[in-house]
Amino acid sequence: MNNNHLLAGVYYLVEGFKLIAKPGLRRFVIIPLIVNILLFAGLFFILRYYLVGLNHWFIQWLPAWLHWLSVILWALFVISFFLMFVSIFVTVTNIIASPFNSVLAEKVEFYLTGIMPEQRSLFENIKDIPHVLGRQLSIIIYYLPRAVLFLILFFIPVIQVLAAVAWFLFNAWFMTLTYLDYPTDNHRLSWREVHAWLKAKRWVGMGFGVSVLLTSMIPFLNLLIVPAAVAAATKLWVEENK
Repeated sequence: MNNNHLLAGVYYLVEGFKLIAKPGLRRFVIIPLIVNILLFAGLFFILRYYLVGLNHWFIQWLPAWLHWLSVILWALFVISFFLMFVSIFVTVTNIIASPFNSVLAEKVEFYLTGIMPEQRSLFENIKDIPHVLGRQLSIIIYYLPRAVLFLILFFIPVIQVLAAVAWFLFNAWFMTLTYLDYPTDNHRLSWREVHAWLKAKRWVGMGFGVSVLLTSMIPFLNLLIVPAAVAAATKLWVEENK
């Protein structure tokens, strides 16, 4: 199926929320959901603690000739800061819950196609944990140098406005890569193969990533975003490979 447009990405996330409510899949959502709730609670308190101090620092750092833009620039800074925390949160959550997310992706694919990606025993799944964690670490290695580059751009007046938009789009792309990693890894695709495949589906990928990021900012829905995004990415992988 070829649905390479932005709205198709939104559609897949909506389908992901529907999938995790299915009776046969609910029990595979429980552990990722618990991890998600605990870490989101921690994220809230960390943001609340740091934003007050950052506000004072930002006002002092901003050049006098840009003070008239301080409200707009502060809003962009807060959004960018929040996006950074969401990305870190998602990464940490996925590292902790990655073995369970892989199983969820496997069960969702079986639910959608009736075909198991690769039949593995419980012992094989446990033995595979280092491999799954290694895949998540490779995603972090991909993310960090690019995040540092954007951080530098945020310190350049005026350019920081464009940097905020680019930062949002980069984080959306990163969300798609992160969640698509679970179903593709179940088929033993390399990180390079996944990246190449997604580039060919860049619009649906970007639509999916943007919808995941925006949903991460909505109270209560953000508590379900990790399992829903895993299920949605699996459906995206299955449908776009037809």
